[in-house]
Amino acid sequence: MRSLLSLLALAPALAVAEPIKHTARANWLSYSPIDHQADTGARALLNYLQSTYGNHYLSGQMDKNDVAWVKSHTGKTPAIQGNDFMDYSPSRVAYGASSSSAEEAIAFDKAGGINTVVWHWNAPTCLYNSASQPWYKGFYTSATCFDVQQAMNEGPGGSNYQLILRDIDAIAVQLQKLASAGVPVLWRPLHEPEGGWFWWGAKGSGPFKQLWDLMYQRLTQYHNLHNLIWVCNTAASDWYPGNSKCDIATVDVYASPGDHGPLHDQWNTLYGLTNGARILALAEVGDIPDPSQMTSSGALWAYWMTWSGSFIEDGSYNSVSYIQQVYGDSKVITVDGPSPLGSWKQGSTGSSGSGSSTTTTTTQTKPTTTTTSASSGSTGSLAAQFGQCGGQGWTGPTACVSPYTCQVQNQYYSQCL
Repeated sequence: MRSLLSLLALAPALAVAEPIKHTARANWLSYSPIDHQADTGARALLNYLQSTYGNHYLSGQMDKNDVAWVKSHTGKTPAIQGNDFMDYSPSRVAYGASSSSAEEAIAFDKAGGINTVVWHWNAPTCLYNSASQPWYKGFYTSATCFDVQQAMNEGPGGSNYQLILRDIDAIAVQLQKLASAGVPVLWRPLHEPEGGWFWWGAKGSGPFKQLWDLMYQRLTQYHNLHNLIWVCNTAASDWYPGNSKCDIATVDVYASPGDHGPLHDQWNTLYGLTNGARILALAEVGDIPDPSQMTSSGALWAYWMTWSGSFIEDGSYNSVSYIQQVYGDSKVITVDGPSPLGSWKQGSTGSSGSGSSTTTTTTQTKPTTTTTSASSGSTGSLAAQFGQCGGQGWTGPTACVSPYTCQVQNQYYSQCL
């Protein structure tokens, strides 16, 4: 086990022998969102996380149903709910997939909670859809022949590149629902890239970083989505996009069942990678780390997100008694426990920040004269190029901005092309 002094040696702003002072750390990490146009909700969310960082730990649980499970067994609601936009992927919609994750996020926000969103992005095309690799596993490298490097090399004139834009645009529709409802999001796309098991990481860090830049530019500059706090999810130096492109740095760690250690080695690695200049958090865990061990070891994770299903429910990773102990800890923030979230959205002044995007990918700017309302089917609303304009269950716009027309892709998905 590394000592607290070895952790402190990574921080140039603090003397090696000086213990971490929570107030100093909060002041030191008073940075603005990387999106200099971030809205008041996004700023309030980042400000709140900075204010609690090093003092408390926000509890988090993946999936609405397991958030309810935690509530039923502890009497307390996790501070952060995890949502997956997987079934909004056009290649899944084509097979009949549907989702209410956006609406669930809005509901949790209204209940006072914080939302994080991950996207298990089904490959845009070239799904094997075999007995061993069915279409719904299309986010795995092994289930698709889609080549992200080829797509990025094609550039805007390539068909695969355009399919990537189509998919990002489909997700933008859902993120716009949240923005319209005033819901800020801890947005964690393209997760676990260095593992290579997801197609966006299958061709190395270069194409991955290109895709990260493209997604950032497409969502913030083309779709004008400024309710996002950008969460990177890697501790590998070759894969980390850099502090200028990340608001929060995270890792996913699945320890042995019943191991509630503080994950201090992972903390030290990520702390060094970010030069101590970014909030650090556990975006996915199987075992909930012990809050007292986090404090004593100096692995002061801002929040942890327990994965769903057996990881929280079956008792092998987290016993019910242990979960109750954690959720009763005064250092653990919940919506309604001993240390409640409170009115965290009031923490923003709405002033513009100094953060900036350093993306280099060239993408067209969204026309300022276009009116897009993908969450409303009202007369006069128009879908943008590559936007959804029809399909079974679709309630959004059915007409496209000129000169594009609504073209049926299948019974579930029509698109402006």
